[in-house]
Amino acid sequence: MSAPEPPAFRAWVDESGSDRAQDPGTYILAAVVLETILEDDVRKTMRSMRLPGQEKLHWRDEDARRRRKIATTVATVPAHNFVVVRSTPLVLPHDPERARRKCFERLIWELAQMGVDEAVFESRGKADDGRDAAMLDSMRRAKTLPRRIHMNHVRGRLEPMLWVPDAVCGSIVELRCGNEDNYDLIASTTTLHEIN
Repeated sequence: MSAPEPPAFRAWVDESGSDRAQDPGTYILAAVVLETILEDDVRKTMRSMRLPGQEKLHWRDEDARRRRKIATTVATVPAHNFVVVRSTPLVLPHDPERARRKCFERLIWELAQMGVDEAVFESRGKADDGRDAAMLDSMRRAKTLPRRIHMNHVRGRLEPMLWVPDAVCGSIVELRCGNEDNYDLIASTTTLHEIN
């Protein structure tokens, strides 16, 4: 009996808030979609960018020079980035979990529409991962997805593929705060969708 075929396309998903002072009430969910046969090369490239003693790349922890280097590398990844951003008007309370749900619904629908077989999210812990799973089950029961899509959660430090959407999120935060430099590197391969 042979092992099951890996999915042809997989999405790697990470999330971020934005700058609380310059862009309050904003939630970002980014997916990097590519063929699974290309993932090992991307992993190797991302691992090679770690500094000595660094467990993983994390945009927030890097200085401007390193961010530019990471963005330049991410721009070479043969992938499509799909990003959903939700901003809450200042007159309303910002609920990050509600924002995540709204972004999640749109992102999963778009990924299924694109023919993605599996979405791998950075794990936020058992309870939060369970909420994601319940949301996907709810969408399946409501038959709001154009095709079946599977979901998994992985710890970010264990999976270099998740460092790519982390950098995409970081470049979106910079873009929203007035610095387009790093986003410009990935703009041609990025679809940015804002929801209210």
